[in-house]
Amino acid sequence: MTLETPPAGTPGLAGVGHDLDFGGSDAPWARALRVLTAELQARGVDALADDTIGAVDAALRGPLRPGGRRGTQRAVLRPHRGRLWWWLHAFPEHGAAAPLPTPLVPAADSAAAARRIARMLRRAGTGPPGGRPG
Repeated sequence: MTLETPPAGTPGLAGVGHDLDFGGSDAPWARALRVLTAELQARGVDALADDTIGAVDAALRGPLRPGGRRGTQRAVLRPHRGRLWWWLHAFPEHGAAAPLPTPLVPAADSAAAARRIARMLRRAGTGPPGGRPG
């Protein structure tokens, strides 16, 4: 997988003068946050949107399975290849090196992002074993 990052000095999600700054609560990035949060919750995942940084934090509901570990994923909206994409940030276990952010899917495909995030959390061994498949 190729990891592409914007050059230094490139404005982020809410950089001054960036076209993503405009539109208020109906801006594409605001809609994407709402849709991903709803899609994750429909899949049995606790999701909390942070519109200040353009991110959704996700963790599966329910008890920890034997041998499993509690996982949290953060999906962040960032420009990628000229479009707005969901980038995935996994929170490492204590003492582990933080992984690099990974482009997941275009922001317009929040359902696919939710499926992949829920699947990753379930593979980590969290949540109810009979939970709805991601």
